[in-house]
Amino acid sequence: MTTVASRLVLAVAGAVASVTAFAGTSAFDTPSVSVRYDDLNLSTSAGVNTLYHRISAAARQVCPDVHSRDPNTFIAAQHCQAAAIAKAVNEVHNPGLAMLHANHVAHG
Repeated sequence: MTTVASRLVLAVAGAVASVTAFAGTSAFDTPSVSVRYDDLNLSTSAGVNTLYHRISAAARQVCPDVHSRDPNTFIAAQHCQAAAIAKAVNEVHNPGLAMLHANHVAHG
């Protein structure tokens, strides 16, 4: 597995820039987090679950605070995290990861 294929970068420029509280965010200071998975075997459910948890944690790091008391920030954070996770899952091109993500989306 190559380095490029074994690392994701979660960047949420579109989702963050759409939030008025973060309107000053430029493409150069867009939050991003690298998610490594070269240590995982994505042909196993354990490997897929671990990667999904890493992607979810990274999305929480790069998105606005979901615990905000401001309803707009709360909603934006939820959308940001969902978009970041979906984008990362899509970039991995792994059927097991895609199925796990679809299950999470369907069941909240």
